[in-house]
Amino acid sequence: MVNVGGPLRGFSWARLGVAVVLLALGPFVSAGLVPGEGGILALALLLAIVSSGVLLVFGPPADPRRMAWLICLLDTTLITAVVAATGGTRSVFAFLYVLSVTAACVLLSRTRGLAIAAVSSLLYAGIVVGRTVLPLSVFLDAPDETTAFDLLTMFLNAATFLIVAIVAGGLAERYQTARRELATRQKDLRDLQAFQDLVFQCVGTGLIVVDRTHRVTAFNRAAEEITRVTAVQAIGRAWSVLVGGALPLDPIEAAIDGNPRASVWRETTLRRPDGTTVPLRMTFSALRSGEGERLGLISACEDLSAIREMEARMRQADRLATLGRMAANIAHEIRNPLAALTGAIEVLTSPLAADDARERLSQIVARESERLNHIIKDFLEYTRPAPLSITTLDVSAVIEEVLVLLEHRAGPGSLKTARDFPAGIHWAVDAQQFRQILWNLCLNALEAMPDGGELRVAAEVVGDRLEVSITDNGEGIGANDLSHVFEPFFSTKPEGTGLGLALVDRVVQEHGGEIDVRSSPGLGTTFTLTLPSRHA
Repeated sequence: MVNVGGPLRGFSWARLGVAVVLLALGPFVSAGLVPGEGGILALALLLAIVSSGVLLVFGPPADPRRMAWLICLLDTTLITAVVAATGGTRSVFAFLYVLSVTAACVLLSRTRGLAIAAVSSLLYAGIVVGRTVLPLSVFLDAPDETTAFDLLTMFLNAATFLIVAIVAGGLAERYQTARRELATRQKDLRDLQAFQDLVFQCVGTGLIVVDRTHRVTAFNRAAEEITRVTAVQAIGRAWSVLVGGALPLDPIEAAIDGNPRASVWRETTLRRPDGTTVPLRMTFSALRSGEGERLGLISACEDLSAIREMEARMRQADRLATLGRMAANIAHEIRNPLAALTGAIEVLTSPLAADDARERLSQIVARESERLNHIIKDFLEYTRPAPLSITTLDVSAVIEEVLVLLEHRAGPGSLKTARDFPAGIHWAVDAQQFRQILWNLCLNALEAMPDGGELRVAAEVVGDRLEVSITDNGEGIGANDLSHVFEPFFSTKPEGTGLGLALVDRVVQEHGGEIDVRSSPGLGTTFTLTLPSRHA
């Protein structure tokens, strides 16, 4: 059932306009009519004007369909009176029947439109017949008899009313059906939009949408909490203004265009308006229309502050857990040179010691003292790290320098080096500490190949991260020892202190990077460094 309150009001305005126009043209139309017939025309138009005005002033009643039905019957009656008063079959107002039938089809239904068409046809036929047969000829200036032309006009007009009712009714039903479907679709669309807005705003992950020009078009509440920027302030701003220049979108768009189904993630540090910083992980995906056209990007932002704090606590707990092992290892490392020193000093203080023995013992004292100094120096470097001094460094040149020094250190023809990195890789790192970790890893690889072998060093920039890998084909590391290689004072070499790789791990962590080791006994080992982008 369609609500006809709105259409009834529109019909009332149209009805009022037609009646006013016809009333204004009344003197010209009724110039050839007798005074009584002109009065009937004016009275009918005034009734139409008054009824339309009442509907417009007081609004549709409680049952607008019944009112529409009554209005259509009233109009048919008034039109019949006007047609009868203005010439019957020769009246210029016969077209008003068509308007009435069309209005009935639109306001009511095809069936009621046919009913109005049938009533109109009967009344119109009654006018034609009544002007000569019924006593209506007493009141109207009618011809003496009904001509063949009048009968033909009557049948044609009656058929026209019925045809109009059929066609207009069908169109009206299609219109009403389309209107109902549109209303349903609009409601579904509003519900879907409300659901999407609810999900978009209530999801715990910050969501930022940018268009093709990299301007923010949507910003949810979680993003407001993470960035400390309101949606009103963020929407319409450029991405570079909101996030900063550390995370450009052009390379991200290029990566997504290369693989439309892929998501690209980046980690960055966002500076908030209040001066504080927050580590973020941003996952970017393409935002596409229903036709598949890319409209922009959507970024899911995660605040990594809690994760970073947890990682720091875990590292602190791990260091505390290793203190016991470190104390035992330090005692073990120091006890051997101390025992040698003690024995040598006791012999040196004896008056019976020969001169050649004194010289040999003095060399032992010097060697073991140097060994103690080396152990204490490495331990202090591990426990008291120097602050980072970040500068932009030519990584390729540093790797080449380390490899040249290593080739001179190795025996002639025992070491084969393979270089797998382009020239001119510039990255922001601590120059001294970066050289040290490269030297430690390459020296460790060289010592793992006592009979010679191949050392391969590779470096490349992947997104906003630098990856450096050092691979040897030496003895490898056992599965039980692999998880302990970065622990202080853990070493598989008889003369090793176990602080070299521990220092490497600490320096990499201070740079915000990661180090991964993969090894197969008898096949070799690969250490991979991953360092994020930083500003010098």
